[in-house]
Amino acid sequence: MRVLAIADDVSPFVYSERFPDNLGPIDVVLSAGDVPGYLLEFLATRLTTPPVYVFGNHADGYVLADDGETRIKPGGCLDAHRRIVEVGGLRIAGIEGSARYRPGPHQYAEHEMERFVLGFAPRLAWAARRRTPPVDVLLTHAPPKGPHEGADVPHRGVPAFNRFHRWWRPQVHVHGHVHLNGANAPRRYVTDEGVEVVNAYGFTTFEIEPAARRGATDGPRGPR
Repeated sequence: MRVLAIADDVSPFVYSERFPDNLGPIDVVLSAGDVPGYLLEFLATRLTTPPVYVFGNHADGYVLADDGETRIKPGGCLDAHRRIVEVGGLRIAGIEGSARYRPGPHQYAEHEMERFVLGFAPRLAWAARRRTPPVDVLLTHAPPKGPHEGADVPHRGVPAFNRFHRWWRPQVHVHGHVHLNGANAPRRYVTDEGVEVVNAYGFTTFEIEPAARRGATDGPRGPR
């Protein structure tokens, strides 16, 4: 499957009348947050699969209802926060927001992020009996601890996401939140657990083969 990942910025290559032909075949869109809801709805009209998203800490992914005042989630899209959604055989676990740094929505203390990660355990332990890994993609707004986290408090990495890597071994972790500045800013790296971490700032594409298509083998079982 060919995945388009977006976050934090509206690229003219994505929000384009030529999309998706200008970027080649796209099987699924993953939004790692802080993109406007109108962009997600636009993508939903251009693809045969619904975009999968989590909200960022700025909570600007909503759209206005017909009354012009009420904010609602974008139509034709799948909110993955604290859920495992499946699109085209690709299994995606999502966690929205960032580490808390001030009062406001879509920001969470470390113990809350830990609770979100632990909340996946019953479903993923069952799925791990049938496939390796039990989830293909971890989709978050904030980065894990490591090379992609920012030096400031708002953009610090989330340790709970590193535990998710160790317990469930997703193939890819897609995040946003940290802007790529400069020609040498790293877009991707691979963790010791073999998880490819992808910063989706702006947009990027990658290919992935869902675990369900590769067959089931003995796999991770999560927290001990």
